[in-house]
Amino acid sequence: MDYDRPLQAGNMIEIGIAMHRPSEPKGVIFYNPGGTDAGIVLAWQIALDQTKIAEGLLDHDLLFMDVRGTYSSNPLNVSLDLFQTLFGPYPTTPNEYRVFQEASATVVQSWIDLSSPPGIIAHVSTREVVNDYEMVRKALGYAKINFLGASYGSYRAQQYAFNFPDQVGHFVLDAVTPHALSLSESALDSIAASNRALERADAYCQSDVKCPFHTQERGSLIKAFHTLVRIAENVSSLESVGVRQTVSAALLQGPNGLPDFLAISLGLHDALSGNFSFFQSSTSLTVADVVAMPLECSDQSESGLTFESFKISLAEGLRHDTSGIGMAFAWQIQLWCSAWPYSFSEKTPLLVQKSMLLVTSDFDDGSPTEWTTFGWRQAPNSGLVVRHGDGHVSFNLADAPSNSLTKSFLRTGILPSTSDDISVTVYPPGGVREPISDPYQVPFRV
Repeated sequence: MDYDRPLQAGNMIEIGIAMHRPSEPKGVIFYNPGGTDAGIVLAWQIALDQTKIAEGLLDHDLLFMDVRGTYSSNPLNVSLDLFQTLFGPYPTTPNEYRVFQEASATVVQSWIDLSSPPGIIAHVSTREVVNDYEMVRKALGYAKINFLGASYGSYRAQQYAFNFPDQVGHFVLDAVTPHALSLSESALDSIAASNRALERADAYCQSDVKCPFHTQERGSLIKAFHTLVRIAENVSSLESVGVRQTVSAALLQGPNGLPDFLAISLGLHDALSGNFSFFQSSTSLTVADVVAMPLECSDQSESGLTFESFKISLAEGLRHDTSGIGMAFAWQIQLWCSAWPYSFSEKTPLLVQKSMLLVTSDFDDGSPTEWTTFGWRQAPNSGLVVRHGDGHVSFNLADAPSNSLTKSFLRTGILPSTSDDISVTVYPPGGVREPISDPYQVPFRV
């Protein structure tokens, strides 16, 4: 449980792993799908032929681990009724912020009281997760590992590469969550990503006749969204926060792994005609949403967790918010962690000299593409692949044009050649990235 103490009774937890194991593997690939996503589920999906995500890699050992504190790896517990108190309009006064701090303290105490073994809540940071991966590597006897880290999994992969360079094989960081980025910087990038994502929804309406705003001028979907947000302030069955949350969730990921632009456009059109059902559907918290709190708080820097820093970050972000969504996960993290009682992680750059491949998409609304560029600067010998399109985590999209490059690097460790076309741009180590593509100019495809 605590790597600073001896391995003994009271300081041990069980970690769940699952593997795909061919008879003569050509190496091993560790895959962390990000956040608190269930890694072991992917192993079962591959075994039952329910996903094509691993095609081209099945001659390797594939290792999936539920990170500590989740699912099969010593899952943490909390009162969901208490957890719900951490949500609401952003505080704008010290007293309102204090209410969130008190709620945070109560929820943290619930984690402490309901989780076991005693003290586990203080030991669920990326530092421990990375050491768990190293323990698994040693136990299974691999001299080196290849690693695909997606979204928050990239944060873990980069830290592993920094801590254990001699064990690093071929590492891919997809939809990067970088080290050393402050919460305020993270929020600004998230606002920029939301702006682009809503413009993509509007661009979709210009290109697809199924969108009810198709015959209207450019910007019509954005205007409809702004109108509904204003209406929601005076309709008892709607909340403006709920409208913004619903659109934000649909922009992040629809049922096929891409933003659900059609659902957004139909929902807005119906709502402006008096049918609010799209915005009144269930938004229940998932296990991943809930368990994210202690894992995220353990990785934060104490410097951003004051009302003054929150107020400055919120004001700066909203000044740049053209979409009207006005939300960033970094602000939620600041509120969640405002009463975190344990030690924090330092937000310091992790310079990784090993050759890695970083992958991003222009219009990722989950890990803003700016984050991958920021992380690339900490990897001077690594290449960058920019997929010109939508969606979070390119590897999860089986037909994404970047996937052949990702899988080739995982297999060979050879960086793809520099190239630039309508689907993908590849930059060499030390290259200079071109400006992010215009949301209205990139065709709609994977």
